[in-house]
Amino acid sequence: MIRIAVLDDDPMYIERVRKITEKSMHQLEMRYEFYAYKTGQSVLDDIRQEICYDVYLLDVQLPDINGLEIAKQIRRRWSDPVVIYITNYIDYAVEAYELNTFRYIPKQMLEEKLPQAYRSMKGLLKKKEEARRVYTIERYGQQEKIFYRDIYYLKKDRKYVILVHKDGESTVRRTMSEIIEELGEKEFLLIDRSYAVNIEHVQSVKNCQVYIQNGEVLPVSKPRWPHVRDTLMGIGR
Repeated sequence: MIRIAVLDDDPMYIERVRKITEKSMHQLEMRYEFYAYKTGQSVLDDIRQEICYDVYLLDVQLPDINGLEIAKQIRRRWSDPVVIYITNYIDYAVEAYELNTFRYIPKQMLEEKLPQAYRSMKGLLKKKEEARRVYTIERYGQQEKIFYRDIYYLKKDRKYVILVHKDGESTVRRTMSEIIEELGEKEFLLIDRSYAVNIEHVQSVKNCQVYIQNGEVLPVSKPRWPHVRDTLMGIGR
């Protein structure tokens, strides 16, 4: 879920941005949440509370504070939010880009340029969304959440599957096929009836073996080797 915040003291422009955002996110097939701020102070208050968004759409000239100051406060805490200025004032463009601004969009070109900006940042936003995906294990009334990106591989153990991840191991009573379906067949590849690997963490493949980034080496069954080899062809060997 991508979190987008707009800051503008004009409700009309906020509504325009909301409609463009809704249409763009639908076309890009991305889930999002939209938050509107009418004062710079309200954004600063949330920044102090460590409330952060993936995308900030900021006006420059506001009644209570200069929008550039908002970006400065954002950058003092976080480097990864995307900052876009939507404004009638072009005089601040140079200073804005010095704050690692993604785009500087004149309001009269909003309908053309904002969708272009969304399309340009699609890959970046997808990575942010993927990074937040978690697998939840419920056991004895408690929940354990494991980020997909932290899972190295899956290991079958009788009626259980062991998830080997950066923080250790977690066991769940599922079949291997059920776990792979839940996690996603594009990300996790079955290499043997007892093992499935997170493709993101594969370092190399050779001689019917898969080398994982955590230093482990897993066996590939001979019947599956051609498919595993071809699927991981882009990985250095």
